[in-house]
Amino acid sequence: MNPVDSISDPSTDEFAGFENVPAPWTLHGKGLIVVMRSKAEKLRADLRIPATVRDTLKTPLSVLMYVDYTHSNAGPYKELLYIPGTAQFTGQRRPTISNIVVSSASSVKNGRINWGIPKNLCEFEVAQGPEGVQEISLNQNNLPQFELAYSSRGFQFPIHTSLVPGFMKTLGQHWQGKEFVYSPSAKGKARFAKVHLLKNLGEAFPDLDIGDVVTALEITRFEMTFPVAQVSPA
Repeated sequence: MNPVDSISDPSTDEFAGFENVPAPWTLHGKGLIVVMRSKAEKLRADLRIPATVRDTLKTPLSVLMYVDYTHSNAGPYKELLYIPGTAQFTGQRRPTISNIVVSSASSVKNGRINWGIPKNLCEFEVAQGPEGVQEISLNQNNLPQFELAYSSRGFQFPIHTSLVPGFMKTLGQHWQGKEFVYSPSAKGKARFAKVHLLKNLGEAFPDLDIGDVVTALEITRFEMTFPVAQVSPA
């Protein structure tokens, strides 16, 4: 069974004891955005992507994001997420997060409840490599899951979600029989980055190819708001 399709209800699972932290959230931090040209046929065949996404998936571009939230309503945590493209939701296609792991149990529980985001818990190890390379390793139940390494260069420039095309600003998720629609907003500073290593080692993510990377941005600092989601029956 696909592990991302078999997560139990957060009200009864191992995260039930953690406090509910309702939306909206305001978050600060830094991270990396990797834009990729992934092959739709390969992703549709990968059972690590939930069936509700695979069935209607289109992939002109996909996005891998590593985020280090230094402040959030649920405390600091790290996350790695993958947006394979767009899937069909009520009335239109929307970008959707198919695979995501975080370092905080509170973020797992509340991400599922507030926005239907299919978060799972994972351990993150972050190290500074030679020549300014950032090295990130993920482990789940003592098993390696993912390795990512990157460096950045050049001048910083402002970024803002107002620059993002309208159809890409609003995300959709299917979770526990419900459809969640939400539009995060963010602003910050960024600079171009180079990805040195991008390797899936486990079951948390589909196989991604560093040769599919189109461009990458290091987000040196940002402020983000996750609003209350619109929720309806899926």
